[in-house]
Amino acid sequence: MKIKRNPLDILFSEVIRRRAIQRVGGCERCLTPKFDIQKDNGAISPAWQQLQCSHLISRWHKSMRWDEDAALGLCGGCHMWIDHEAEEKIALLVSKIGQDRYDLLKARSRTPSKYIDINAITLYLNQKLKELKED
Repeated sequence: MKIKRNPLDILFSEVIRRRAIQRVGGCERCLTPKFDIQKDNGAISPAWQQLQCSHLISRWHKSMRWDEDAALGLCGGCHMWIDHEAEEKIALLVSKIGQDRYDLLKARSRTPSKYIDINAITLYLNQKLKELKED
């Protein structure tokens, strides 16, 4: 069953995909570079829009849904592959954030959703997006 996306999900996705472009210039798994593409009508398709936001810990855990440590910007092929390889997903995440942060992430995944402050997350992500756009 598909999870319904809300405006905060869309904001989070943009932050993660822009962060990937800033970090490695493309997919954070295969490292395939992405570049801005000019369409026939002259419009520009930014590189970050060619990536997908991959939640390496399921967004069914509300406490992880907007956690930057739990997501990477991946190309479509890597996203599809990693979603079917549970052990590889964990290994990729640990390689990116380290075992200690992964252990903390797993602990945070058990936080009840009633303790999540959506307004604070929104303010933080808006600020983070502003910083990413400036770079």
